[in-house]
Parts: sequence; structure tokens; C-alpha cells
Amino acid sequence: MKKNTTIIRAIALALVITILPASLAKAQNRENTEISVKNLPVISVSSGMGIFNADFSKSNISPDFLIGHLGEWLGTNGDHSYKLIKESKDELGIRHSVYEHYYKNIKVMDDMILIHDKAGKVIHVNGEIITDIDLSAGQKQLAPQKIKSIIITDLHSEGKVKISDIEKVLTKVNKGRKAAMYYTSKVEALSFKPLKAFTYYIDNATGTIVKKNSRVHDTDTPSTSTTYYKGSQSITVDSYNGQFRLKDNARNIHTMNGTNLDVDTISGGIINVEEYLNPVANYTDDNTKPAVEVHWGMKNAYDYYIARHNRNSYDGNGAKIDNYYNFDFGGFTGGANAAALDTPLYGGIVCMLYGNGKIFGGLLTLMNPVVGLDVAGHEYSHLIIGRNGLGGLNYQAESGAINESIADMLGTAIEFYSGITPNWTIGEGIPTPNFLDPSPSPYMRDMSNPNNVNSNPQPDTYMGTNWVDTADTSDTNDHGGVHTNSGVGNYWFYLLSQGGSGTNDIGNAYNVSGITIEKAEKIIYRALMNYMTPNTTYLDAYNATKQAVTDLYGAASNEQQQNVNAWYAVGIGNGVLSTAEAVHTEDKQLKIYPNPVKDGVFTIENNKGEASVEIFDASGKLVKSAQKLNQGANTIYLNGTQKGIYILKINSNGTIISTKKIIVE
Repeated sequence: MKKNTTIIRAIALALVITILPASLAKAQNRENTEISVKNLPVISVSSGMGIFNADFSKSNISPDFLIGHLGEWLGTNGDHSYKLIKESKDELGIRHSVYEHYYKNIKVMDDMILIHDKAGKVIHVNGEIITDIDLSAGQKQLAPQKIKSIIITDLHSEGKVKISDIEKVLTKVNKGRKAAMYYTSKVEALSFKPLKAFTYYIDNATGTIVKKNSRVHDTDTPSTSTTYYKGSQSITVDSYNGQFRLKDNARNIHTMNGTNLDVDTISGGIINVEEYLNPVANYTDDNTKPAVEVHWGMKNAYDYYIARHNRNSYDGNGAKIDNYYNFDFGGFTGGANAAALDTPLYGGIVCMLYGNGKIFGGLLTLMNPVVGLDVAGHEYSHLIIGRNGLGGLNYQAESGAINESIADMLGTAIEFYSGITPNWTIGEGIPTPNFLDPSPSPYMRDMSNPNNVNSNPQPDTYMGTNWVDTADTSDTNDHGGVHTNSGVGNYWFYLLSQGGSGTNDIGNAYNVSGITIEKAEKIIYRALMNYMTPNTTYLDAYNATKQAVTDLYGAASNEQQQNVNAWYAVGIGNGVLSTAEAVHTEDKQLKIYPNPVKDGVFTIENNKGEASVEIFDASGKLVKSAQKLNQGANTIYLNGTQKGIYILKINSNGTIISTKKIIVE
């Protein structure tokens, strides 16, 4: 018995000796992990919607380590989780991993973390995430009949309405400096008369529509380089029942007559479709020229994306491309429009629709047929934007303006790719004098000078002249000015491609040396596909293109310098190759808050010593004389000032030591 006791004690002692070092090692590893997580790069948040980025290029962090400690780094607790939804490696050897954010096992719409690594090291992380959520996931969902009634009332449809199944999600709504969170029912809805398609987010607690994203990406900015304006072009047609139709089988492009187009709410298919038939292969009649334009324009758009971006059709997998000419959009503008319809209903109704420029059944003409190379390229690009693998760009406010702008950029790139009299004006030949506008500009938009359009002048500076208020995202305000505010992105793209110099609306003198449209289009496409999340703002687009240029040409390259120069020209960044640039600049010694300014009152926290501040409007006019800044917090009043951008000049001993930009709402 004594011997057995000794053996048992020996075994117990051996176990202690074995376990104790392991426990000590585990504790030591935990301590090292805590230190490592604390030393990870700082997260820079650029908006109340939680859009962020972090530069890992100077760190030595593996993706496995970051993923294993993702919640800790982001500052979230056990209620939050992350699900890998996409992983790919590009031609530069960079792997892009996309994680969706869940709160109490319910998806947070638009929240995602994008981790970019190369050779086993994280180089960049960006995305958008709301971490301070306090909602009960057990709220009762609205009854389907109640949801349907809410949507039908909002659509004001004159015909059939199709509504999808209901998904419960958490939805964030932009409230300026902070996003409001709602437990919602997400529903897709579609009407053809008039054409309306939205993703609705309905608050389950109140039954109110807290957010809706348009699924119809429309434009009043068609181009000219088509057979309707430029004569005969080479197209491909299809032999069909002894005649010929506008179908290109190799490219999977089909152009049809949308005069009586509708949707069958039972089968889910598009009905009342007619072919454009011709007894011979050459279409020469006047009444088919607009449809031929559409067909030819889509051929060029398809070929461009294959050649320049190695993308086969809008989905990258050769999906069928359907075009419908002579569609009546309904409402006052009727056929004076073109649009990309992209809705998940019925497994995905995806097509492009083009109007004939007439209203009231052809009684009045607002413009020539809304077709052409830019129109085809623009609408086709909308479908690609929606399939960037990151949720697309929400069609409202700044993200909607960037959506429109990128469609313009790539539509123009397609025109240059075609080699047929490319230019930087969009829609020349489309506008015609009418009772609404007896003397329109000869084009719809001018990327080289966005201000220079009679009917709809655009801003060439962020929040500068002609900027539309983005707070009102209603249909009547063009979803927050998406077709107007896109001028800022358009001008950036023009300057980056062609170069230019001048002084912008906030007094910044700029000089940009163009790097060619071929490089500019690669930059914006890469930024879209890898770094832009659904609520991307112009500041986020600036950061996305910087990372894209770093990937393609290097962080300190001439291409990067011209990129930041071009953004500086349109009012974003400071034109310096530095990781410290920002639109709403705040530093450790001089902090300004809140920014944007509400109710005309804000604070300057001064830790620089003796100083004073003067405030100027965007035109350079002094709106507030010098005010002394004491050490610490100083309250500044801007009563009676209009909404817009203002420049703060901080002086010390007669020298300007800092220039800041504020936005007054």
C-alpha cells in the first residue's frame, strides 16, 4: 500500500510539472497577445456610418492573427460576430477577404470588414462597422400584409406591384455625426408603371420606412457616339425565322422593343416584349436607328470591360445583357430617360431601358432618343458597380453621387476606347429646345467643366457652388442630388486623366499633371472593386483611390502625387503625400467639434498657445473677424451664416499656423 501511494504521488507530481509550465506559457502568450493587439494600427473612422481604414503597411501582422483577434481590435463584445463571405486574390498577388458583421446573430446591413494581405502580411484594412449597438433582437416583426400596405402606399403605382419575401436585419441610417440603428424588415419592391424599384427598410417598432435604396439607376445624361448621330457602325445581328433581329450571340447581347413592357407577377418574367425584325442584316430605317445605337453601344461597353478589366459581362460570368428601347418610364418626363434596372426579385431582373425622348404619348419632344455609347456604357457600368462584391454603392447622398460619377467615368472611358471622336462632354446632340428649356446647352454634362451646363450645372468642388443638400434623400431631390453632386468625382477623373490648373471654390490653387485616362480608369475600377463599401463618401473614395494607386504604382509614385493633387483640386485632402491628410482636419493640438457645425455653434480646443481665428466663406470673403483663442476650449458662434463650407485660419504672432475646413449645416 505504501508503495502504491508513492507511485500515485509521483504521477500527480509529474502532472503538476507538465501542466504548470503549459499554464505559465499560456498566460505569457495571453499577455503577449494583449500587447500585440494594443499595438495594432489605429483605426481611423471617417464618418458617422462607421466607415474606417487602417494602414498595416508598416506592421508585421499576419492575417490569421488579425482575424483571430478581430473583435478585440474593433472594440466589440461577444454580441458581435463576423462571417467570411468572400475571398479572392488579384493579379498583384493581394488577397482580399470580406467579413460581414452580425449583432446577436442578425446581419447589420452594409457593415463589413475588408482585410487585404500579401505574402502572409496584412497591408490594409477598411470597411464600415457600427460597434455601439444596443438593440433587442427579439422585437416582433411586422405582419407581411402590413408591410405590403406600407410599400404600396409609398410607391403610388398605377399597375402591378411585386413584393419579395421579408428579411429581418439591423439597419443604420445616417444622422450626421452618428448613425441611428433600427431593427427592420428588409423588402424588395418593383413597379413598371411607373418604373420604380426599391429596397425598403421598415422599422418593426413603428412601421415607418427608415430607409429605401433605389434599384433603378437612371440618368438624363446620354451621349452621342452612336449610329443615330454618327452614321452606320458595325454590329452583330441574329438570323431569326427568316429575318434578322438585334441579337449578338457571341457577346450574349439582346436589344428589344420595350413599348409595352410589363412584368408577370405570377411567373416573374418580363412580358409583352417585341423583337426589332428586319428582312436583311443591315438595319437602315429611321425608326430602328435608336435601337441599333443601343445595340452598338453595348457591344463597345462589353468589349471595353473584357479588354481593360478582364470582366466578362456585368457579373463577370457572361450573363445575358438585355436592352429595351422605347420604354415609357411614366411620370412627367416619360420617355426622356435611360436606366439600369437591377433588382433581386424573381431571382434577379436585370436589364437596361431607354426612352425615345418624347412625352404624353409622343405629343411633345423633350430631347432626342436617350441612347448612345455613353448611355450604354453608363447604364452597363451601374450593373457592374452593383456587383463589386462589397454591396455596391447605395443610390443616395454621397454614395449615390459616387455611383453616378463612376458610371460617367467608365462610360467616358468606353467612348475613348471606341476611338470614335471621344470627348469629355456627355450627351452632345441629345438636348433639344423645348417648352421647359428653350435654349439648352448642347450637351448634358461636361466633365472638364461641371459648372458649364445651362439646365443642370454641377459642382466641381466638394460642397462648393451648385452642391445639392444630401440630407434630403427623397425622390424629388434626386435621392440627395446624385446626378448633380457627381460632378465632383467627374472633375477629379478628368484632372487625373488630362491634367489642369486653377483655383477651386474654397480658394485652393491646384496644378495637376494628367497621367492618362488608361491609368485613371484602372485606379477607379480597382478602388471600386476592392475598397468601396455601400456608404462610401467622397472622403472614403479619396482613401480608396489612394490605396488603389499604392497597389498599382506605389505609395510615393508620381501617379499618387497627381491623384492627391486632383482630389485637392476638388476640395478633398491637402495635396500632400502623407497618411495624415483629411477633409475635416483635427490634430492633437487643435481640435474642432462638432464638424459639421449645427445651430451655428462649435468649439475650438486650443493647445497651441496664444492664437486667434478668422473665418472665411468658400469665395474667400471674411465672415467673422479675428477672435482670440484662449488655452483650452473656446466657443465660436456663427449665427446667421448659410449652409456650406467655411475656412478657418488660425494665426499666431501674425503668422498663419493652420488652415481648417468646417461644414455648416
